[in-house]
Amino acid sequence: MRLLPLLLLAALSTPAWAGGGATPPTGDDGQGTPAGERAAGADSPWYLERLAADPGPRPALPADDIPSVIADLTALLQDDGVPGFYDGQFAVTADRFDELVRVAQDPAFHHTMRIMAVMALQEAADGEQLAKVLDPLILPPETEYHLEWQDFRPWQAWNALEEQPVREILDGDLSRYARFALAKDGQPEKILEKIHLLEGMVSGHVDEILNPALGWDGGARGIEVLWYRKVWFDIGYHYQQFDDYENATRYFRALCDNLKGEDVRWAWYNLACIAALQGRVDEALVSLRKAVDSGFADVDWMDQDGDLASVRARPEYDELRGQLGAAPRQAADEPQDELVAPSR
Repeated sequence: MRLLPLLLLAALSTPAWAGGGATPPTGDDGQGTPAGERAAGADSPWYLERLAADPGPRPALPADDIPSVIADLTALLQDDGVPGFYDGQFAVTADRFDELVRVAQDPAFHHTMRIMAVMALQEAADGEQLAKVLDPLILPPETEYHLEWQDFRPWQAWNALEEQPVREILDGDLSRYARFALAKDGQPEKILEKIHLLEGMVSGHVDEILNPALGWDGGARGIEVLWYRKVWFDIGYHYQQFDDYENATRYFRALCDNLKGEDVRWAWYNLACIAALQGRVDEALVSLRKAVDSGFADVDWMDQDGDLASVRARPEYDELRGQLGAAPRQAADEPQDELVAPSR
């Protein structure tokens, strides 16, 4: 929080007795009567006037028309944000298709809730029904790419959001998740359009992307290098959405083989997810350790990511958590004893 709003808030909330040598309130009415013993509003002409005009209770305000699925989506947030995208994640809302459609398509709802609804729709519908809902949310890949660039570089020009309205940037974000949801449903055409565009964008920058001597230098070139590295990672991430693990691994591995530190922490993490999903748990643990060594430290994310369920069953996982200073976890991944109904 910036200092100026804090100072302004302090000025607005400073009691009248705080300055000028005045004494703080004593909790009585100046005549020795404790405040708690006075009748509510007894000295207020306004209160007496309102009571005489309207002695009954005030009518209740109309309830907001908010679908109940919002509460279920909110419970699935991770660190107050959108979680990773994995199978079975939205089973609790799988029978709420109509409500999810409403949230996904109505810009009046909070952006995070709209993304969650788009993700959840992939488990509530499929085929033509899903495409009919999500296709209208998908922008041309060139537009989506431009909006992602605008969102990436807010520090480069403070007027970036004036040049590109916030609503358009959010629409670009929603479009990306709609592509992901269709791809997970076995409809990869829209995401492949975006992948082909991104691959064309990085084709002339491979040497810069994978050069460990280049990075953030405070100038325009440094921003460009970081941007193209992000695009390179995103290509792998887009392939990962529809289980094209071969191509996803190719892009993530190129980053990990050439770069170090925070530039590759998410690439190592996603390599761990891919290995775990393919049953190569030992390899997944090695990649996850390299992610942690590179700066990955989001224990809550690791603990909830469905892709890593097999990894969490291994004792080495708890060693990694300890390396990050995390408290011992509850045995959430262990099967629970079934409840047996009492005999009658």
